Amino acid sequence: MSGKHSLESTPAPLSKRNPHHPPSNFSTRKRRRTATISFDIFTDAHTSQPIASGSSFEESNADRFVSARRDFLVPLNITPRTNRIAKDFGLLEDRLLAHSETPKRREHSGISLLPLFRQSATKLYEIRREVSSISAASNLAKNRHFLVALSGPGMSRHPFSSPIAWSHSNLIAVAFKRAVYYQNLETKDVIHICSADDADGHMYSIDWGGRRMPNTIAAGTEHGTVQLWDVQQLTKGAAWAHDNEGMGGMHWSDDVLAVGRRNGGVCMLDPRTRTMVAELSGHKHHVHGVRWSIDSRQLATSDDVGLVNVWDRRMNDVVCRINSNPRMRHPGPVKALAWSEWQSDLLATGGALPDGTIRIWNTKHLDTSDPVLKIPLKTSVTSLHWSPHCKELLSTHGGSWTQYRSPASRFSQYKTVPSPLSNSITVHAYPSGDRIVSVEAHQGAVGHSCMSPDGCSVFTMSATEHNIKMFKVWSAPAGSGKGASSFSFKGIR
Repeated sequence: MSGKHSLESTPAPLSKRNPHHPPSNFSTRKRRRTATISFDIFTDAHTSQPIASGSSFEESNADRFVSARRDFLVPLNITPRTNRIAKDFGLLEDRLLAHSETPKRREHSGISLLPLFRQSATKLYEIRREVSSISAASNLAKNRHFLVALSGPGMSRHPFSSPIAWSHSNLIAVAFKRAVYYQNLETKDVIHICSADDADGHMYSIDWGGRRMPNTIAAGTEHGTVQLWDVQQLTKGAAWAHDNEGMGGMHWSDDVLAVGRRNGGVCMLDPRTRTMVAELSGHKHHVHGVRWSIDSRQLATSDDVGLVNVWDRRMNDVVCRINSNPRMRHPGPVKALAWSEWQSDLLATGGALPDGTIRIWNTKHLDTSDPVLKIPLKTSVTSLHWSPHCKELLSTHGGSWTQYRSPASRFSQYKTVPSPLSNSITVHAYPSGDRIVSVEAHQGAVGHSCMSPDGCSVFTMSATEHNIKMFKVWSAPAGSGKGASSFSFKGIR
């Protein structure tokens, strides 16, 4: 009895509990779910039939690292929590995890996504380049307004005249009727230089001497008379009579002045001997454009029928024609010529109505090649300037037009139409030819333009508007010496 009594009275051993982690229903349910899932997976992975010794496993088409899905899976909606997770990820019905040996073909809706993919890839791999502070995109594009405006009544209305010029001494000269004036842009003083006789007609073209003669200006009248003046002493130097040859474009090269004539000739005038040292005869029509290269080794000339000639200046100062390419021609008059400062053999030419195209040539390969770049604009090109600081080309323009054929005429006719390029200054990128910026400079056609000595600004003129304007187009690179500009302008009006 005592033993039985002691056996029944012996209390059952108590389980050890961790005082720091009291039991909770949540942890108990979590352990129970985990055990259930582990058991199901284990039983699914191993069949109830034992594998005989010596037998090999059956080969499977499953990937080595991504196993093929079996027919029986653990459902993803075992508990409310897993059900909620599967619903959030779109896996409630196991559609994305269904496996088959042959993938199902997707039914197309008729809309191709390939262009969208290409556009996305293009944006992804596109290299975004920062806009240079030198470029016109950072200067003219941001400030499209002119900085200076000067009244100019009486400027030549001839579409191929050159009545304004900018010297290396920062003097801007303008021809009004029979007189020539200049203004010092630092002191704002206006000085009268000279006047032409009544028999010589109005002033047609003017041009300052180069770096060797920055205070000498050449003035040519519409009948062909050429005068040289020293603007500091206001004294007249050499003069050449007209002989009824007419006047075209003119340009200095060191101590030689090249002058285009109406009869197609190009005269080489030497102010030291006051004689004509040579005459070039490569044109048969009015020579509108005359431009020396930056190194003074080549001379480009253009005429009224679009022919462009390039001449080579030898060591003995004999100038000879170096191109015989009949394709170096525009289908319209050409006045605008410009040589590149950073590539001496790069020449830009621009045509007027009915051409309206800018062509860029490499003068090393004139006999065998076409232009390296053509920029069709359908707008008259009146002047061209290469930037000395970056690979950009500035052009000034007159009117724009469209071409049509009248039923009563066999020839094409042209009708003036408004255009973003009309009466504008436009900057193009090289070698792509892309348009960087275009700004309307005047209400009428831009007849001519000239570049500042620092290569950052241009003056444009419009005879119909009776004024000239200055625009800031580029900036000089830091430390180049040209960036320290003296143009702290205040608007005159």
